Amino acid sequence: MSEHSSTSKVILALLAGASIGAIVGASAALLLSPNDGKTNRKKLKDKIHDMSDSMHEKAEDIIDDIQEEIEKLSSSEPEKEI
Repeated sequence: MSEHSSTSKVILALLAGASIGAIVGASAALLLSPNDGKTNRKKLKDKIHDMSDSMHEKAEDIIDDIQEEIEKLSSSEPEKEI
């Protein structure tokens, strides 16, 4: 397994965990609020949409950063003679 593949899997696992935690936390907060069900469902839907957009943007930024680092490292490696 390549180092890039391993790093990508770790990052995706962290993002998935953070997303799930955020959704569970937001859901619990809304379900325990004094508002009616319709208002809570709308707030929950909006929060999930906002968090999803935010996580996608952050994931794209992280992937771009990783790709830049990989390009830097691969261009700085000395060529090996066979």
